[in-house]
Amino acid sequence: MPIYVFTCQSCGLRFEKLYRRVSEDKEHPCVECDGVGTRQVTAAAFAFKHPQSQLNGAMPPNTGTSDDFNFDKAIGRDAEAKWGKIHENNAAKDKMIRDEAKQGRGITRDHLVKQREGGYRVITESERTVVNERREAAFKVSQAATQQAKDKK
Repeated sequence: MPIYVFTCQSCGLRFEKLYRRVSEDKEHPCVECDGVGTRQVTAAAFAFKHPQSQLNGAMPPNTGTSDDFNFDKAIGRDAEAKWGKIHENNAAKDKMIRDEAKQGRGITRDHLVKQREGGYRVITESERTVVNERREAAFKVSQAATQQAKDKK
């Protein structure tokens, strides 16, 4: 039993109509306003299930828009709010960096730590020493791994 999609020429409503068999009808009365709905071309209803296509896991979700305008608006508002918070945090970090520069202390975002109660603070000298030692050790490990990979070739 095929399902055909129609779009009303009067009110713009999209609606579906189930037929018992294949039909050549190109028009159908609108279910809302009794206008004329014209049949639309729709996508084929099949999906590739080949095992090769699933080697890297399931296919990613469609990133296009949906047919639900309110759902799309909700996603857009959520993304806008999250990006707004990111920009707000970055502005707070930049302000702290400028304030520290006025005091003659050159810091970067790497020197800022997020606090549980909100906001940021500059790491202490003892914390900075530990961080720098760990970065230096990580850099040495990275260089050794790179050299080891070159030696294998």
